[in-house]
Order: sequence, then C-alpha cells, then structure tokens
Amino acid sequence: MLDKARAISEDIVRIRREIHRHPELGYREERTSDLIARELEALGLSCRRGVAKTGVVAEIGSGGPTVALRADMDALPITEETGLPFASENLGIMHACGHDAHMAILLGASRLLKESSLEGTIRLLFQPSEENNEGDAEGYSGARRMLEEGALEGVDAVVGLHQAPMLPTGCISLRQGPVLAAADRLSFVVHGRSAHAGVNPEAGIDAVVIAAELITLLQTVVSRTVGPNDQAVVSIGTIEGGANYNVVADRVTLSGTTRALNDETYDRNIARIESICLNLARMHETTIDFRVEHAVPVTRNDPRITAIAKEAAAKIFPAEGIIAAPPMLGGEDFAYIAARIPSCFALLGTQNPQLEASSLHHPRMLLDEAALPLGASFLAQTALDLLTDFGK
Repeated sequence: MLDKARAISEDIVRIRREIHRHPELGYREERTSDLIARELEALGLSCRRGVAKTGVVAEIGSGGPTVALRADMDALPITEETGLPFASENLGIMHACGHDAHMAILLGASRLLKESSLEGTIRLLFQPSEENNEGDAEGYSGARRMLEEGALEGVDAVVGLHQAPMLPTGCISLRQGPVLAAADRLSFVVHGRSAHAGVNPEAGIDAVVIAAELITLLQTVVSRTVGPNDQAVVSIGTIEGGANYNVVADRVTLSGTTRALNDETYDRNIARIESICLNLARMHETTIDFRVEHAVPVTRNDPRITAIAKEAAAKIFPAEGIIAAPPMLGGEDFAYIAARIPSCFALLGTQNPQLEASSLHHPRMLLDEAALPLGASFLAQTALDLLTDFGK
C-alpha cells in the first residue's frame, strides 16, 4: 500500500498545495468543496455536496460493513508568514493547522481504495468548520452538524488523523482512550460603572480591578480544583477594556480556554468558573457575563478500532515509528463522532529537522510533505483491515 501511495505522491502534494494556496474559513469552504468534488468525480465517484453547508460525502464499494474516513476542511484567520511559493493568496487566512494536508491525504487514500478490492463500503467524509461554530444557527461545529444531518448513519467505525509537526516524519501515534482534551473558548464581560478616576473614583465600579481579581481567581481552578494526578488547564488569552487613562472603566472583556482530559473534570472546572464569576460580581455589586463557546468533549479512541489501526500501521511504518504519545490538551470536534461511533484518531508525524519547527496555529507552521503518502496509505490500509475484521 505504501508503494502505491508513493507512486501517486506527486498528485497528493499537488492537491495539498492547491488547497493551501486558497484557504477558506469554516462553513465558507466553497472553492475547497469544488476541488474535492472534482477530484472524487475524476475517480468515478458520485458526491453528495452541501452536507453541513459545505461538506462533501462520497462512497466507495457497497453493502457489507461501512467504515468512514474523515478529513476536516477549514483554515484559520491567520496571516501566513511561511514564504512558501504556494503560500496563501487569501490575506489573513491560512491553513496553519494542516487541514490542507488532511484533505490531500484522504483524496490520496480514496484513489488507493478505488483500486482495491473491498469487502464492504468506505464512506469519505470531508467535513467543514472543525475550528469554530460560527455560521451555524445552533452553534454546531462541522462534525456535530454532519452527525445531525445523518452523514454517519449506518457507519460501523470511523478513522481520522491529524498531522503533528511535533512528531518526526515516519512516526504515527495511536493510543487507546483519551487522545485529545475537552476544550472550549471562554468569554467574560465584566460590567462596571464609569466615574472620574481622580475626582470621584468611589462613585464608580472599576471593571479593570474586578477583571484583575477574576484573572487571579481563575488560576485557582486548576491548582485547587484539579487533583495532582489529573490534567487540566485554564488560560486567559485576551483582555480589553477602559476608555481613557483617567476614567474608571465600565466594561472589560476577556477570553480564554479551559482544557481537561476527563469530561467530569472539565464539567467541574466550568462549574467552578461560573461560581467564581457569580461570587466576585456579587461582592462588587455588579455582574459578570460568562459564556462557553465551541466546546468539544474528550476525543477517545475505541480499543478495538485502535488495535486494528495499529496492525494496519505495522504494514506501513517501521516498528519504532508506531508510538503512543501522551494525550495532548488540544481539542478536536472529531470527539463528537468518537462519542457516537467506535473510532480511532491518529497523530501523523510531519516534522522534518530541515524545516523550521513551528507549532500548530502558527503563521510559520510548516509540514513535511514526505509524510503525505504515509498518511494516505495508513488510512487506506486501516479501512481495508477494518472491513475484513467486521466481515469475519
């Protein structure tokens, strides 16, 4: 399978670069959707367009068990600084997470599977809007919306992957249980009352002071709510407020995130944050608006599906290249799929020591394209092996 994937690697790279050059944000992946459909139709596959607004679904084979392979489609609102010859032509938008590679890998796997003998059905899921839920009336991300629209009905197992620039090319991480964290975007609005900061500050309610207290108190959520054998994080990333240097601020907004590798820990942390906001606001005789946005649960790998994926990986990667990296506190809306259908989510190493190493969501994030045929052959081999196992 790897030899076959390497034979089409130029096409996989071509597709990745074309998508990279024209990134689109969540639920707006129109051009990307066109490209995917065009590539699938060139393989003789019929596509269902407009799934979850801009998603694409296709099938290879028929009858028997059904295995789904998923790739996410959306880019990020980041200005690219890689200097690549195929850098983003859409100012302020970049495939800084590697979803361009995910789509190219799945299209490569589709070609490999189209040329294979199947004992069932492979469903190809090109999912929009993994990064956010903006543009959905109910606030659903792409995976949740695809589930709601029935794109995974009748599916027995799902396999996905994420490129990982922190792992070397030639390496793949597969582990049972938690892989990625429950994660969210938090927003706070601290309401105060304006007054002259020099003449009569006592007449105001200082939103800046309250926000400072809030940030300090939030640091106790992990240190005094989460046990030392558990993992969680609470971070505040932005703060904005005040109108002038000599005016008591009447409003401060903050945003941040909380993460946990246990859904119960996550729920407990959210409850603690709500309590902090309520009590702090009461103490200052004001209000603090607190919202949780784009929350996803823990991404958990099913033991059976993961075991089969490891056996498939052994046909592609050297033994030392198959690892079980510790769970990470990144979040993925694949978690919604994994919560309903037995699934495996792999981390594909894309780090080349000759490339500048930058993290995901960084304006200079680079990935090693030599990993793309590895990913394509892994998805194809795992899908075939799952069909064989389910057919026993």
